[in-house]
Amino acid sequence: MIKNKTAFVTFFPIVPNNMGSSTVVNSRFSSWPKEKKLFQISHIKKINNKNIKTIFIKKETPIKKILKLPSLIIEIFKYIRFSKNKIIIIEGASWIFYSFMTIFFLKLLLPDCKIIYISHSIESDIRKKYSNKFIYFLTKFLEKLVFKFSNYSTSVSIKEKNRIYKIYKEKTKIFPNGIDINEKNLKKTQSRFYIIYCGSYLYKPNKDAIDFLNQIIMPAIIKKFPKIKLILTGGGYNKNYPWLINKQIVTKENLYNLIYNSSCMCVPLKFGTGTRIKIIEALTLGTIVISSSKGIEGIKLNKKNPPFIANDKKQIIKALSIVLKDFDTLKKKSKNDKFFYKKNYSMKNISHNFIKSNLGKYFNEY
Repeated sequence: MIKNKTAFVTFFPIVPNNMGSSTVVNSRFSSWPKEKKLFQISHIKKINNKNIKTIFIKKETPIKKILKLPSLIIEIFKYIRFSKNKIIIIEGASWIFYSFMTIFFLKLLLPDCKIIYISHSIESDIRKKYSNKFIYFLTKFLEKLVFKFSNYSTSVSIKEKNRIYKIYKEKTKIFPNGIDINEKNLKKTQSRFYIIYCGSYLYKPNKDAIDFLNQIIMPAIIKKFPKIKLILTGGGYNKNYPWLINKQIVTKENLYNLIYNSSCMCVPLKFGTGTRIKIIEALTLGTIVISSSKGIEGIKLNKKNPPFIANDKKQIIKALSIVLKDFDTLKKKSKNDKFFYKKNYSMKNISHNFIKSNLGKYFNEY
């Protein structure tokens, strides 16, 4: 009998790695000790090997995902049933219904398993703003049960921890978002006169931010800097503007090079929960960041200016003007600060500390 096995469970594609949530999960998976396997529902590619099991669907829709849950649960059961210590990590960056059903049936099949629910955000808050009342109340009801019946549930920051307790009266462990970036493939380019925004237009908070950039910010900023461009990554956007370079979905290596070589990342988010991994990535790469208070919420800052906190049109245009006029000096500051962010948001360090504090009895080396 193998003493420890850990199953990582996601309801969205993790491999190939092409979005913020997948970056966090991949980093957590890579940093996790002992035997482990990733179980993913994916419409992108069917990948099956020693470390990955893919439940493939042609198109990601709620109904199709629900119909694939039995297959997912069976594969997890087959992998982990003979392990002495059965640890199942549910990555919560999807509709809470999938997490609830998976936890419910795995607890029935494997009463001795330990469920860790990783809360990437407070989903009921998102559903309250962007979904109908039925979905909101169903989500809130199921989210409370998921927090209650998981052996360990987590939040990404103290603010999220307090918010979860306020809504559900459930205590969570803090497990911050983090990444471990390999900088070997970064290539410095001559052309850096562009602003970057990363995120799928299909996600409503990103949609609002992208529309704000294209309709409000860029028409004003090109009057001062006519050659400046805006690069978008993440897909889902099909409009054209003279200043726009739409890269759609790019590989993680290309994304990091685009962020690294940009004049700055601008994130004018008005709504969101959790912490924005795109901002952590940028700070870790030494990129100048301009963000709303909501966008940078929950991220521990070394200092400010950079990163710049700007919450309306006037503040954002002012910050962009400062960055574009004095780029070299501000870039040097950001490069110096990146070591602070690499240390504080290293998933290897974060996972080590979480395991040591909560799961030490299952992992002797901790």
